[in-house]
Amino acid sequence: MFNAFFRKISTRRFRRPLWIAAIVFVLIGCISTGLFFILKNSDAKGVISHREIAKLWNEGNIEKTIAESRKATEAFPFDEYYLSMRGISAYYSALDAQDEETRQQLLEESVISLRKALVIGVPSGMKAQIFYVLAKAYYQKGEPWFDLAERYFLLARNSGSKEKDLPQYLAVVYAGKKDYEHAIEWFELSLKGDTSDILTLSAAISYKNIGKNDKARELLASLETHATDAKIRLKAKLLLAQDSYESGDFSTALQRYEEILKEDPLNADAWYGLGLVYAKKNDQLGARAAFRKVVQIDPNHADARKRLAEKL
Repeated sequence: MFNAFFRKISTRRFRRPLWIAAIVFVLIGCISTGLFFILKNSDAKGVISHREIAKLWNEGNIEKTIAESRKATEAFPFDEYYLSMRGISAYYSALDAQDEETRQQLLEESVISLRKALVIGVPSGMKAQIFYVLAKAYYQKGEPWFDLAERYFLLARNSGSKEKDLPQYLAVVYAGKKDYEHAIEWFELSLKGDTSDILTLSAAISYKNIGKNDKARELLASLETHATDAKIRLKAKLLLAQDSYESGDFSTALQRYEEILKEDPLNADAWYGLGLVYAKKNDQLGARAAFRKVVQIDPNHADARKRLAEKL
């Protein structure tokens, strides 16, 4: 009897609320669907399609691509394609920015848009490219962001990215983080193909920092004679002069510093190195004169000031 009574009570008490709840859910669903289509039709005014955005991009019209993708993401904030195109076009717009503030704003827009797209979910075929551009955006933001640049470059590579400069970026990122062991791994991979002067210089510095001085000298010597960028060629000469000084070959160091100063008379690093060489050769007057020249060129050169304050 107790069971029969319980079943009777259960039916009376709960059948009606269940029907009411079902009706309420249906009404809510209808209202939500209606509102969605109303808002969609309203927001879609003036928004171009995915195909049209892609056409603008393929035509090389970056300015129009970013303008239209911004408009599209305002109307459809959860559309991963519009977000992706906004992020990619913002990155390439940043490269052409005329001032640093605008550049950083565009890079931040790129990062936010691409990360939103990844959270929402982009097709697997797009992931490698999204990771790659996101990594470059973090790289362009500077060394404080190199950890994230490393993360997304590796994700791009593991997702199948075939970008030829990816090893070069990873090499420079690791060098910037002073992780020279990993930097060398990527430099060696990069140096197998066509390389730039700046990459070769970064590789030489990394080799030097892990004690592979012979390899560093080899790369610096090649830059000294073949670098097309005059600043990089001068930097290579300076590093070779420093290497001679550190090796105890003061005559070669002196010759190298003098050659640099013939080419660049206001090179404070070369004057400072010259002062160190004179000090080692017990030419105190020459050393002090060189250190004074450093301070004239760079009044904030702490090492030169310290040397002048010391009794040589």
